[in-house]
Amino acid sequence: MISKIFNKNIILNIIFCISLSFVTLLTSERATNNELIISLILTFIIGIIFSIKFKNLFKKYNLKALIFSSILSLYICKVLINYSSTGINAFSTFIHKFLNISFSNENTIFLLSLMVIPALIQIIYILTLKLAPKIKEIYNSMTKSEKYTLVIITVIGFFATLILYNLTNCFYEPVCKQNNEEVFGRVDIIYTTDTGKLFRGNTFLNINLDENDIRQPFFGVFAMPFAIIAYILKDLLFFIPNGYAVFITTIQIFLLALTVFMISKMLNLKGKHEILFFAFCFSTFPFILFSFIIEQYIFALFYLVLAIYVYYFQISKTNYLYIGAVGTLLTSGIIFPLISKFESFKNWIKNLFKCFIAFVGLTIISGQMHVFINIIQEITKLMRFAGQKLLFIDKLKQFLYFVQSIFIAPKSHILADTLPVAYRLDDVNFICLIGIAILILCLISFILNRKNKLALISFLWIIFSFLILCILGWGTAENGLILYSLYFSWAYIVLIYLLIDKLIKNDKIKTILLFAIVIILLFFNIPEFLRIVKFGLTYYRT
Repeated sequence: MISKIFNKNIILNIIFCISLSFVTLLTSERATNNELIISLILTFIIGIIFSIKFKNLFKKYNLKALIFSSILSLYICKVLINYSSTGINAFSTFIHKFLNISFSNENTIFLLSLMVIPALIQIIYILTLKLAPKIKEIYNSMTKSEKYTLVIITVIGFFATLILYNLTNCFYEPVCKQNNEEVFGRVDIIYTTDTGKLFRGNTFLNINLDENDIRQPFFGVFAMPFAIIAYILKDLLFFIPNGYAVFITTIQIFLLALTVFMISKMLNLKGKHEILFFAFCFSTFPFILFSFIIEQYIFALFYLVLAIYVYYFQISKTNYLYIGAVGTLLTSGIIFPLISKFESFKNWIKNLFKCFIAFVGLTIISGQMHVFINIIQEITKLMRFAGQKLLFIDKLKQFLYFVQSIFIAPKSHILADTLPVAYRLDDVNFICLIGIAILILCLISFILNRKNKLALISFLWIIFSFLILCILGWGTAENGLILYSLYFSWAYIVLIYLLIDKLIKNDKIKTILLFAIVIILLFFNIPEFLRIVKFGLTYYRT
């Protein structure tokens, strides 16, 4: 009995359960005292279940994966501790009250870090063993041209970002000089983006930043792996100015390219047709704009398309990527029918329940229980962004212009008399005929391609965009629908591409037409983006 109790696996499991509770303590920045206590108890129970489920993984360790997990855990802990004043204070109070020991703030942070690291190592180790083979499989399935395309887009993105960010700060941390004073633009500098607030608060790592609310409850969790890479690169390449901003933006561009790659695979595109599709996507205004603006929508789009990709190719029986899609943007929850292959209603409900349990578990461990307990207050607070006071015709005008803006840059103007200076959309006082035409083309495309699974998903996503942006009027109160253009654009792009592919059978004519469309889009969109750059150079010099 004694030998069993002191069995190394049992000891490791106990250490893991305790350590996991400290992870929750570290991340529960917004929790009340009662919520914190409940969260810690529930996390300990989750740790027991987790240890039982993955017990076989710890019988024989993979040394390379263990070393990788240990190094990454140390780095994550080093960064996360900066955003945990509540956890540090609670831990300090506990050891002082119950152990009658007083530590300095530095020693408290050090001790808390030691308590957190074992669980982080275990979690990253398991994720490494689970994900590494999948990543390798996807990489090996890529052709040389696909690999080159991703590398070229990422490299161009890196150098373009490096140059741009060292000329103007308006794309990542808007600070302008007015009357010999520096004015920081937290939000709404370029359209209605929250760039300044997101970057200074580091939304990619700070799970409890107020922007990571009920709309994006796990954004900081799912963006963290990529943000840590940006942090490591920033430290290794310390001589690069504005390193973190440059690297996190470069990673966003890479993820955007990877998103297009997944869509092209679902469209079964190869060779020049795949390259043309990449060019088509990256010549649209949302792709150009959001490639260089610090925002949350590239991550949300990536996890959304990844969840659809897993479902489309039936890579997993239970589509746990659904949690990533919902966690980075709650509205993506509408894709719950894609939770698994619909073999039987019983299995589908079973898989939905599995995802729900995993979602609840992540809510508790990541310290986000407070957000869901106060969900009604959260939603009520956010309803100011809906267009409740606008007439339906006014919301419809904005929506139709939004549809056009998915492909062609909208007309905008500079608000030079505001403090700080801002770049905003013109008011929409007309019915956009181009927007109507695009919607009609998408409808025709769906009818012609109704047997195509991706066409159906895309068409339903367009309907969803209409319900959110036009019926509910989300974002119309501040004339800011361009903010959501990237998130919805992929569905419109897919259907337009499928329509061209369906109607034009001659390969040469199809290639010429797509090439011409790319040139036309760039003709309209590049000058508008350069106007934004000029705005940054005029008012927001680095």
